Amino acid sequence: MKKFDKRLLMIPMVLITTVIVVVMLIRSTKAFEVLLDDKPIGIVESQAVFGNLVESIRKNAENRYGTEIMISNKIDYKEVYLPDNKRVINVYSPASLSELEQSVALKAKVFVINVDGKDIAIFRDKATAEGILERVKAPYVENAGDGVVTTFAENVSIIERVVASGELNMLSDPDEVYSSITKENEAIRKYVVQKGDTVSEIAEKLGVRQKDIEKANPDLNIDRISIGQELSLSVPRYLINIKQSIVKEYEDSVPYDVSYEESDELYKGNTEVKVEGVEGKKTVKAELISINGIPEETRVLSEVVTVEPKAAIVLKGTKPRPRTLAYGVFNWPSRGSITSRFGARWGEQHSGIDIAAPKGSPNKAADGGVVKFAGWSGNYGKLVIIDHENGYTTYYGHNNTIKVKVGQRVARGDVIGTVGETGRATGPHLHFEVRKNGVPVNPLKYIN
Repeated sequence: MKKFDKRLLMIPMVLITTVIVVVMLIRSTKAFEVLLDDKPIGIVESQAVFGNLVESIRKNAENRYGTEIMISNKIDYKEVYLPDNKRVINVYSPASLSELEQSVALKAKVFVINVDGKDIAIFRDKATAEGILERVKAPYVENAGDGVVTTFAENVSIIERVVASGELNMLSDPDEVYSSITKENEAIRKYVVQKGDTVSEIAEKLGVRQKDIEKANPDLNIDRISIGQELSLSVPRYLINIKQSIVKEYEDSVPYDVSYEESDELYKGNTEVKVEGVEGKKTVKAELISINGIPEETRVLSEVVTVEPKAAIVLKGTKPRPRTLAYGVFNWPSRGSITSRFGARWGEQHSGIDIAAPKGSPNKAADGGVVKFAGWSGNYGKLVIIDHENGYTTYYGHNNTIKVKVGQRVARGDVIGTVGETGRATGPHLHFEVRKNGVPVNPLKYIN
């Protein structure tokens, strides 16, 4: 018996299946299943139908937010066939447009102001961000001279970002952003006291208030600062600060060296110039930098010496010094707090300083010399005057008691009287004057 060939049976089965498929295709409608981020959400007649729906959602969002909107979902289509008796055209689930809007992820293009890596404001357009930064910079640009470069002290940039549409509710108000940027904060920097400086002059030179310097240095005695002393300065700082720089070329002096030679003809502590020093000259090219209009730094780019300096030779005394000989620099005559300074006071000129101290505290000679006056003198009450035999005299008023006599020689630090309130005085204190060639000068500029 012949073996049956199963392949012969497969042929009619394939033919029957093909006929069924053809009949089904003839009697069905082609459609598309929509996949949103790989998730089936419904069936539509054509891809264009769903594309139009999504575009409508996008445009509505653009009108609502006033900025460019993008669709971030992944949209795919899968061909499907629907029987004629169940033909469903433009059907999708979620069924309503509002439900579809919730499924579609909308993204928006925004622009942020970024300061040193931190976003401080968000806007729907770049022009608004640029306008705020220009507004911050404008007052400095207007007052800048030729050659001045005006930038931001911080790393400030406008960055384009894409965010979820919900974040558009967090858009910044331009006026509020400007106010926050220009709101003054405090920052501390240092200043080293130079020769001839006073606190008031430092404040004026650097464009800060004296009370801010005092606030930043709570232990500072503003009447006793010394060369090389480091002061903290309170200067205005903002969220964004303006840096201005200009390169200038100027002539500066070159200090001369000083060498010393001992001399037994001069007293110890005294010096005398044997050979005058001569400063040299140099051409300096430097970048002058300011922050918010206040000088911040000078960066020397180059220096060229045009005239060499000539060294000075100074004789230094070795002869034993009489203890009553003046040094030419004054020590504090009493311990206490300054209650009145040199200058205008109560409509008249105050010729010295007042140092408040307990009654009976010692008053000491500020430098060596000879007592020129010791007694009662009107408003001064009990007064001592010392002639320092170098063009300077010092006055010590309102003493309770006087410990010296006219013609007596005194050394720096010798007790000459005690604190009192004789004469025109509202409480125990020492009135101290320094006179140069008979003219009162500010004692604080002469006290060591």
